[in-house]
Order: sequence, then structure tokens, then C-alpha cells
Amino acid sequence: MDMKLRFGVVAIFSSFMTLSACGGGGGGSSDASASNSRSTTGPITAFGSVYVNGNRYVTDNADVYIEDELADESDLRVGMMVTVVEDSNGDAASISFDDDLEGIVTGVDTAAGTIDVMGQTVTATNETIFESDVASITNPSQIQAGNIIEVSGYSSGTGAISATRIEVKAVDLASYLSTNPEGIEVKGVVMGHSASASEFNLGSMTVDYSGAVLSDLPAGIDNGIYVEVKSTQGLDAADRLIAARVEREGDGSIEHEGDENEEYEFSGIIMAVGVDTITVNSEVVTITEDTEIENDGQGPLAVGDEVEIEAYFDNNGDLIATEIEREEADSSQLELMGTIDTITSTDINIGTITMVDGVVILVNNDTLMHDSQDQGVMPDIRFNLSDLMSGDYIEVYATDNGDGTYTAVKIERDDMPAVAATAG
Repeated sequence: MDMKLRFGVVAIFSSFMTLSACGGGGGGSSDASASNSRSTTGPITAFGSVYVNGNRYVTDNADVYIEDELADESDLRVGMMVTVVEDSNGDAASISFDDDLEGIVTGVDTAAGTIDVMGQTVTATNETIFESDVASITNPSQIQAGNIIEVSGYSSGTGAISATRIEVKAVDLASYLSTNPEGIEVKGVVMGHSASASEFNLGSMTVDYSGAVLSDLPAGIDNGIYVEVKSTQGLDAADRLIAARVEREGDGSIEHEGDENEEYEFSGIIMAVGVDTITVNSEVVTITEDTEIENDGQGPLAVGDEVEIEAYFDNNGDLIATEIEREEADSSQLELMGTIDTITSTDINIGTITMVDGVVILVNNDTLMHDSQDQGVMPDIRFNLSDLMSGDYIEVYATDNGDGTYTAVKIERDDMPAVAATAG
């Protein structure tokens, strides 16, 4: 098996530090959870039910919403940031997905590893899922200015997104509008509003709403409101986004809101650290003497750390952390590639993969599972460990357990490389 140390993209850390934070997560609607006792927000990591934040959610009776419209579970994809509301049995009562943007690429910084999309700085990491509807674009390095991409991920709401999923939708705006006449879209927190000029900023992009329809904004547009902007015209000569519609998202706050004692589990990137608080994505979380912090041996929590948090809402509506788990950084992950010899499993997505050269890889409910085969077969969008078999070629990001085994962070089944196939 080929092995190399993979140094993850660090641009997201500086992006989050540079851009001010003022709001919540990057996934589904928060309104649905108001009358429930527990919900969770994070990227889908596998199927066979739906896996989010290491939890397997049975979906037999779940309502699925995409962009607030009733949908089907088959419309969900790995890497989508979703909010799952649990029922009394711990199964999924509802699953909601809203992308962060579907818009025009305005710049690509290969050295920094970032893509600028209509005022949002998008960073890909080892765990970002990439897919493309454009045959000529098969990997992120081929994305160019003018392409239309959809992004889901950990969003600051103010211009920085650590992508959990990037999907190329069209080669340009004209091609996109031919099948999506409602237009491109971007979500964010209104900044720099000028009523006299009919303009405001989302991230680093100016939005001209002089000809737009305003929806669910009874008091008009103001700074701090979380909105979705749709556009059919795209950018003008001054690179302003010409809005066709501006709509308030939810209640206008990017933060997840819950009832007293409601439990909320979510994952994300630390953007700010206070005396007894941290800001994750854009959720302000209070740390108490009772908060359990796992992987604390890495030192104090810091901006740029990826974490998974279990918390609850107190009687003031504040999020109080009960447990914080710090994830392994991209820079500590290894990239492994090779052919599977044997697989043993104890559950749908829990087991051990032994490669032909003897390398042992452990798989668990946190492992991202993605099928990228496209030579003569259709990739399996409901992919999990049980779909793998001896002889499959996989690419794995993993952490070294120090005992001769590796724990998979992400497994991608791919076509056998031509050189490897020829070598037999």
C-alpha cells in the first residue's frame, strides 16, 4: 500500500480568524427542533440509515427537507450538512438540509487551497467530498472562475466556509440557468447595509437589491439578519451580485435556537476562544467546570480546531457544553492507497479492513464513506462498509493508532489506477 503524510489545508484557520463571526452552523433548519428534546447538526458520513456525528439514525419514519421543501431520503448525499431531529426512540423524526451557497466561482487560489465563490472563501480539507455534474471537471484542481458550484460545510456566516461537500453544477451561469431558472443563491449575515444605495455585503461581496423582491422581511433589511439571496443576472461590471430575491432565513438568526434543556450535538471549527466560551462555526458555547474535554493532551482549545460538541440550552437560551471532543487535524492524517484483501465487520459501518500488503484499517461510525467509481459502473450513493469487497481499490485518510493499525477518517472507493492494474 502506498503511504504518505498528508498535510491538510490550513487556509481555513486564517480565513476564520480574519472574518468576524456572528452566527450558527452550516446545515439544516433549526426551527424544526423547537419542540423536541434532542437534535444534531453535522455532515452525513455514510448510509444504511443515515450517519451523522457518529450516530446511526433509523430513517423509516423521518421527514426529509431540502431547502425547506419536502424531499426523499434518496436525495441526500454524503458530505451534506444536515440537522437531524430525534424522536422519543432516538430515531430520526426529520432531516433537514440547506446548502450554504450555489454560485459563481470568482477566483481560485491554488497556493492557499481556497476557492472564492461570490464573497465566500471556501476551503477544502481531507474530508471534503467532491462530486461533479460536469464531465470535464473531475477533481477540485480543475475548478475555474465562472464555474457554478454548490457548497455545504462549516460556515461562519460572514464569508468563510470549511467545505464538507463541493459539487460542480455547471460550467457557467448560462448553462446553469438552462436547468435552474430560479437562479444561483448564497446565504449569509447582512453587513454594511446602505438603504440609500440598496446595497449590503455578504462576506466580501456587495449585493445590489434595488430590483429584488424582499420576502419575509417585515422590518426590511438590516445588519445582522441571516438571509438568502437569489440571482438570475449574476455579477455586474463592478462584480456586485444583482439580487432577484432576498429572503430571511428562518427567524433571521444563523444560530441554532432551542428550548430549555434541549440537547444539541454538532460539529464544526473553532473560530474564537474566550475566557469561558468558544465560538464554533458561529455558535457561542459556554464551557463550565463540568465540561468534559476529550483529547485534552493536545493543549488548550484553539482557533482552527475541529470539534464535536454535546451541549444543552439553559433557561437563558445559552448553549452549555457537556462534552467537547477535538478531532485529529488534517496535518496528522496519513493518506493510504491500495487493494483490499479481507473485510471483517461487526455492524453496517463498523469493522476491519486488511489490505493485500497487511496494513490494517479500522472503520467506525465516524468514518466518511464515499464511492467514486465511474469506469463501467455507477457509484453507489448509499455506500457503506458492507458494500466493499476483496479486490476493491480504496484511498483512505487515516490516523495512526501507534499499534500497527490505522483508524479511517475517510474511505473513498475508486477505480484501479492504470499503473496498478497493469502491474497486477
